[in-house]
Amino acid sequence: MTKRTRQPIQLRPHDPEGVWESNDGRYRTYAHQLLGEHIALCDEVLRKWPADAGAPITTPVAYPEIAALARRRDQTADTVRIYAAMAVEGYLNFYGVLRLGQDVFDEHFERLGLVPKLRALLLTCDQLSIPKSDPLVLALDRVAQSRNSLVHPKTVEVVGSPSQHNGTETPTPETARAAVRDMEAFFEAFVEAIPQAENHLSQRACA
Repeated sequence: MTKRTRQPIQLRPHDPEGVWESNDGRYRTYAHQLLGEHIALCDEVLRKWPADAGAPITTPVAYPEIAALARRRDQTADTVRIYAAMAVEGYLNFYGVLRLGQDVFDEHFERLGLVPKLRALLLTCDQLSIPKSDPLVLALDRVAQSRNSLVHPKTVEVVGSPSQHNGTETPTPETARAAVRDMEAFFEAFVEAIPQAENHLSQRACA
């Protein structure tokens, strides 16, 4: 009975017949759209800032419009970073199910971290051993680290007087731009490694 359950992996071709449901294509589109909105908000906040460039507002309650704009600016920056990570993770999951089938992927690959998942999938599906220093891995890791810093927030104890602490700010719009740039670097490097992926990636670009 045990021997009957031991099955070799049956790899599917890169363009098999079938239908696969995934949201990764629209997440990639969302990241680009929200980046544009984020950059516009950054410009608007700078235009309306009541103090000298770079100077903080000492009484934010006196400027509710600016406070709301700044909050929306920061919200779009965070959302861009999350959608960029969702796009690359969603695509990796799609690729794994496409090549291996739902059952094999869910059992052996689905719960892996992003970088181990990428390396394991390419090793299994395409006989490619990708080192950790590969541009494909580095781009994916940067996207993952950016997302992780948001969805796994850490608390840092502040030593000294609270009045002397200015808080930790995320550079805008540089951080959001970097997330989208790294997302696209991942897709470009993936196609370079697996040229056959270009077809279904282009089909999913505006899914």
